[in-house]
Amino acid sequence: MSLLRVLATSVVLCVFSAFQLQAQKATCTNWNLWLLNPANPSNPPFGDPQGVNDNRTVVGDATFSVNPPKFWGFVHYLSGKNTYWRPANAKFSTFEGRNNLGNTVGNYADTLGVQHAAYLHASTTTLIVHPKAARHSTRAFDINNLNTILGDYFDSNGVHHNFKHRSNGTFLSIPNFPGSAGTLARAFNDNGVVVGTYGLPNDPTGTEHGFIYRNGSFATLNYRNDVRAWTDLRGIDKNGVVIGNRYTIDGNGFLYRKGIFKDIVGPNGQYVTVRGISANGIITGLVTKNHADYGFTANCQ
Repeated sequence: MSLLRVLATSVVLCVFSAFQLQAQKATCTNWNLWLLNPANPSNPPFGDPQGVNDNRTVVGDATFSVNPPKFWGFVHYLSGKNTYWRPANAKFSTFEGRNNLGNTVGNYADTLGVQHAAYLHASTTTLIVHPKAARHSTRAFDINNLNTILGDYFDSNGVHHNFKHRSNGTFLSIPNFPGSAGTLARAFNDNGVVVGTYGLPNDPTGTEHGFIYRNGSFATLNYRNDVRAWTDLRGIDKNGVVIGNRYTIDGNGFLYRKGIFKDIVGPNGQYVTVRGISANGIITGLVTKNHADYGFTANCQ
């Protein structure tokens, strides 16, 4: 049975099941909340996680309060150790994803404002450039345990495209969601299943809808099947657990598995924004605590 048919069936079941439409809460354990610099939380004042691996190593971007502010990619280890990525001649940098092999992808802009997508293996940095990309428009968003990279670019006509870059150097195209005004592939798993967002043409609200792309087929995945909610899908693990955020009047992080949505809240009921999920289901993101945003890792189901 195709992925599209499976998800369509799930939608029908959701509509007719009162239990399914109730706001269920995920059970989360092994919480680890952290600041990049607990001795001086104002510098850097904000660390924004983007990806995590099964070792609970988190990567993202940090904001340093200098004039002007500096933005550098960071690696945060479970031990509490942090390292920062400051490429030579870089104006700013961000880390987006890290796999279980310790390889990382990110992006940076040099002092001339030229953007670069990068793959980091140990002390070696390799720039990723799609052959059809207009000058310096390639970006990298995620990397799986096969060292395949997920990214995007703009062609010479200004048209946006998504791609996978295999470890052998070949590129695979990811099509746009049928009939969409724009499609952003945000994350994928070791099985090659992609999640992201798309918008519809002539939609005055600009609402983002979630999608899953597998084996050439697309399916929409909106938070609790509400077409009015902004749905931002941010990750999928090897077992098909999808994480994302929904935005209406308020918002929250959630997970989706086998037709069921569950809201993710902090260890004391705090607001949570999810950013990434590892192959085996470790989730990272932000927890609002004492008027500050803490990075976190947790297991949720």
